[in-house]
Amino acid sequence: MEIQEVTFDEFSQLFPSPYHIFGSGEFAKINREKADQVFCLVFKDPKYRLGLTGGLRRNGFFTPFSAPHGGFVYLKEDMKIQHLDEAIDLLIDWCKTKKMDFISFTLPPDLYSPNFLAKQVNSLFRHGFYIKDMELNHSFNLDNFNENYFSFIWHNARKNLKKALKNNLTFRLCETTEELETAYEIIQVNRRERGFPLNMTLAEVKKTIGLIPADVFLTFNEDTIAIASAIVFHVAKGIVQVIYWGDLPQYNALKTMNFLTYRVFDYYKNQGYKIVDIGQSTVDSIPNHGLCDFKESIGCDVSEKRTYRIELN
Repeated sequence: MEIQEVTFDEFSQLFPSPYHIFGSGEFAKINREKADQVFCLVFKDPKYRLGLTGGLRRNGFFTPFSAPHGGFVYLKEDMKIQHLDEAIDLLIDWCKTKKMDFISFTLPPDLYSPNFLAKQVNSLFRHGFYIKDMELNHSFNLDNFNENYFSFIWHNARKNLKKALKNNLTFRLCETTEELETAYEIIQVNRRERGFPLNMTLAEVKKTIGLIPADVFLTFNEDTIAIASAIVFHVAKGIVQVIYWGDLPQYNALKTMNFLTYRVFDYYKNQGYKIVDIGQSTVDSIPNHGLCDFKESIGCDVSEKRTYRIELN
C-alpha cells in the first residue's frame, strides 16, 4: 500500500460519498483556513482503499481539524482490517517525515458505522494510540418516536412537553436568509446567557449550508415572536445532526425546548430519517450534567465519542 497527497477536488472525485460529510474533500476545503495546513490523503494498493482529511495545528496532525468528528473514510464498508493496519503504518511514517509531534483522531460515535469504527479503534489501539478524551454523545433513534413516545420519556419531560403543547407555540421550517439570521441570533443569545461557546460565525454557518444540506427551524409564541430555533445538518445516510439549537431564556417557562425537540423529532420521522444526532454533552470529557439530563429525559441514547492520540517523538 502507498500513501498519496491529493488536492481537495481530487479527493472529492475519489471519495464522492463518504459515510459522514465531515470526512469529505469539500468540507475540508471550505474549512481550510482553520488549520495551518490541510491535507487530503489517499491510500491505495493499487486500488484506492481509504481516504483521510486532516489539518496541521500545534505541530500535530488532527482529524478532524474543524468538525465534530473525522477519521478514515472508505469506498466500501467491508474494509479489511489489514488495510487499516497498513494505512496507519503509512500515516505514522508520513507524519514523522513532516516532523510532526503527534497524531490525533476524533472518531464518530459508533452509530455512524459500527463495524468500520470497531476495526479502526482496534487498529489504532494496536499501533500505540491512547484515549485522550472520552466524550458522551447523545442521539435519538426515531424508531422510538411513535404512539408510545410520551410514556417512553422521563416524567419531568412528559410534564413539560404537555405544558408546552398547551402554550399555542408554532413550529416552522425556515426558507429565507432572514429567517436563518433570526435563528442564529436566538442561538447566539442562548449560548451567551449560558456561558457556552459558539464556534461558528453566522458567515461560516451560511458557507457550510451552501455545501451541506441543512434545515433551519423556528418556534414562535402566540404573539408570533421567534423564541427558539435549531440548525440541523444532513451528515450521513439516515442521520441528521443538530449543530445548534436553543431558546431565548426569558421564555423558559413556556418549555420551548421540549416543544422544539418534539417537533424536530416529528419532522425527521416523517421525512424517513433514522437518527437525530444531538451531539456531545461533555467538554474535555467532563459532563454538563444538566445537558445530559435534558437529552436523556427526551429519550436520547448515550454513546462514546473517543479521541485517540499517539506521540511521535
